[in-house]
Amino acid sequence: MDYLYGLVASVVGNDQLVRLIFLLTVALSVMLAVGTTAVLVMGLQDPVRRRLAVIKRGAERGANEPSSQGNLHLLLEQVGQRFVNDDGKNASATRLLMQHAGYRSASAVQVYWAIRLLLPLMLLVTVVLVLPLLTTLTLTKGLIAAALAAGLGWLVPALFVEKRKNARQTRLRVAFPDALDLMVVCVESGLALPQAIERVAEEMAVSQVELAEELAMVNAEIRAGIPSAMALAHLAERTGLDDVRGLVSLLAQSIRFGTSVAETLRIYAEEFRDRRTQAAEEQAAKIGTKLVFPLIFCLWPSFFLVAIGPAMIGVLKAFGRL
Repeated sequence: MDYLYGLVASVVGNDQLVRLIFLLTVALSVMLAVGTTAVLVMGLQDPVRRRLAVIKRGAERGANEPSSQGNLHLLLEQVGQRFVNDDGKNASATRLLMQHAGYRSASAVQVYWAIRLLLPLMLLVTVVLVLPLLTTLTLTKGLIAAALAAGLGWLVPALFVEKRKNARQTRLRVAFPDALDLMVVCVESGLALPQAIERVAEEMAVSQVELAEELAMVNAEIRAGIPSAMALAHLAERTGLDDVRGLVSLLAQSIRFGTSVAETLRIYAEEFRDRRTQAAEEQAAKIGTKLVFPLIFCLWPSFFLVAIGPAMIGVLKAFGRL
C-alpha cells in the first residue's frame, strides 16, 4: 500500500488529491471484488440449478468427470450465463466459432466468455500483487504493465480458439479427398448415400477421427428423420469449409432433381483433384519469393564476408590502419 501510495504521490504531487485518488481506487477495487464474489457464490449455492447443470452435463457427455474438473466447468458455465444469453435457435458467431474449433457442448459459449472475462481480472490482480516487489518500476510503467496484462488475458482465449479452429479445418481439408474417393466407390457399388456415409465414417474412424465423427453425425441426423440435404447443410455449417459447402450444394441439387449421386460425386472428385493440383502449384510458385528472405538475412552476409573480407583487410593494411 505504501509503495502504491508513493507512486501516485510522485506523479500527482498534491497530498489531498493523492489521498482522494487512492481512496477511490481502493473503494472501486473492493466493490468489484465483492460483486465478483457475490456472483460466484450465488451461482454455486443454488442447489437446484447446480444439480440440473450436473445432470445436463452428464447427459451430454455420457460419463462422469472428476469432481475438480466438473466443479470448474460448472463454475465457468454459471459465470458465463450471467453475461451470455444463448437461446439455442439462432446460432451466433461465437457458437459457430466454437463448433468450427470442435467444441460442441451446449455450454461452450458460456465457458468461452467466462474465461475471456475472468482471465484478464486474474492477470490484472497478479500484476498488482507483483508491482510492489519491483522497486524500480514507475507508475507509468506499472499502468502499462496492467493494461498489457488485461489485454493479454482478453486476447489469449480468442487466439487459442482461432488457432484450434484453423488446425481442425486443416485436418478436415486434408482428410476430405480420401473420404470423397471412398464415398464414390461405395455409391458406385450400389450403396445409398446414407449407407455410403456410414461406411466411410467407419473406415476413417482410425485415421481421421474428426471427419469420421462429422460423417457419423450426418448419418445419425438422417436416421433421426432429418432430410439428407439438411443434414449435409448442417455438416457444412459445423465444418465451415468451402469444399464441403460445394459438395453439399451439388448433392442437394442431385437429390432435388433426381440425378445420379454417383455421377455427381465423381464430377466433384475430379474438380477437387484439379483444385488440389492448382493449390499445390500455387504453393510451389511462392517458394522463390519465400526464399528471398533467408538468402538476404542468412546466406548473403556470409558470402560478402568471405568474398570481400580479405580484400578489405588488404586495403586496411595498405593504408596502415590495421
